[in-house]
Amino acid sequence: MAVAALAGANAAQAQERATLIHGARVFDGTGKAARIADVLIEDGKVARVGKKLRVPEGTEVVDASGLTLIPGLHDLHIHTRREAFADAASLRRYYLPYLKAGVISINEFSVSGAMMAGIRGMQAETPRLTLAVRLGVPGGHGTESKFTQEITFQVTNPAEAHAAMAQALAYRPDMVKVFADGWRYGDPARPDKPDMDEPTLAAIVADAHKVGIKVMTHTVTLAGAKLAARAGVDALAHGVGDALVDDELIALMRKHHMAYVATLATYEPLETRVLAPEEIALLSPEAQAREAARLAKGEAVAPYDSKRWEIMRENIRLLKAAKIRIGVGTDTGIEGVYPGFGALREMRWLTQLGFTPAEAIEAGTRVSADIMGRRKTEGTIRKGMRADLVLTGGTPDVVFRDLYEVKRVWVAGKEVSLD
Repeated sequence: MAVAALAGANAAQAQERATLIHGARVFDGTGKAARIADVLIEDGKVARVGKKLRVPEGTEVVDASGLTLIPGLHDLHIHTRREAFADAASLRRYYLPYLKAGVISINEFSVSGAMMAGIRGMQAETPRLTLAVRLGVPGGHGTESKFTQEITFQVTNPAEAHAAMAQALAYRPDMVKVFADGWRYGDPARPDKPDMDEPTLAAIVADAHKVGIKVMTHTVTLAGAKLAARAGVDALAHGVGDALVDDELIALMRKHHMAYVATLATYEPLETRVLAPEEIALLSPEAQAREAARLAKGEAVAPYDSKRWEIMRENIRLLKAAKIRIGVGTDTGIEGVYPGFGALREMRWLTQLGFTPAEAIEAGTRVSADIMGRRKTEGTIRKGMRADLVLTGGTPDVVFRDLYEVKRVWVAGKEVSLD
């Protein structure tokens, strides 16, 4: 009798987890055209995709007629204020704007190893959190404040790097962020900071790869990008801003399978940035007022910013033509780059630099998941994949602005509240 009761309880739990998204226009992120289909979610994964699916008794049915279902979006590069990690309520409040924008997976770069266990223990509806340990060099970028000095391991040679990684990996981080390049964009008001050399960076990469985690660097120069590729880095964050990428870098990126995450959203000159109505609608009243005040000033873009911005946009075109993987990351937390808004702004820029809306969505889903080593488990809508799903209005793979019409969001099969 007890066994039968337990089996019944387990069956009831399984039924509660099952959800059928019925009649959606499914853009699965695999490169195929969208099609009308049903998607069954069980135990946090996509169980089946098709028509007239047989479903378990008690399955919740979501009528998605006239709507488009896409994989959840990624933001591979964010920074969150430390106040967010005070408790579960704060965590949800700070991360809710990502969910409202359809972003279900984020790489958090403003935590220490010691903070990770506490964050993971909080019961809060958030995007999937990929928590990174930080390494840099003394006096380098990423160590400007007392807080960032405290959370960043600082090393100067391979021996120190191995020792620091032994400490860092004990916290079981999800990835490693390295502040490797100290170039300050030719800005005379901001002198360059120290760089990390190739042997030290290679030591960090080797230790990370031994335990199966990815390494992303803060790298903003052509020389730094080549150094990062030779060191075996998985992805370059921020993009090359001092020169156009060349054949040597492209060859190195192909050889080492290195991806590119430009964070255009943080380098776009704010003085001339004009937001579309659907973008403004994502912002808080305070942020809306800030944006209006900024435009009203009518300030000119500094020459070094203007030149860098031109180079960064052209490099996207060149790398896309070379078939280098380009993911979506934003550096959210920097002035003017708002949670959730940033990822959509980044993708919007991709559509202005040679990407179709469908390709931009794939950059934020399948390609970004692949950059994190998760292409077999997430980033597309296929049987067996994590059920990270976003239901939108319109046809966002055809008309990009429709991506802003997020209706419902599921993270690992669980629908999250957008209130």
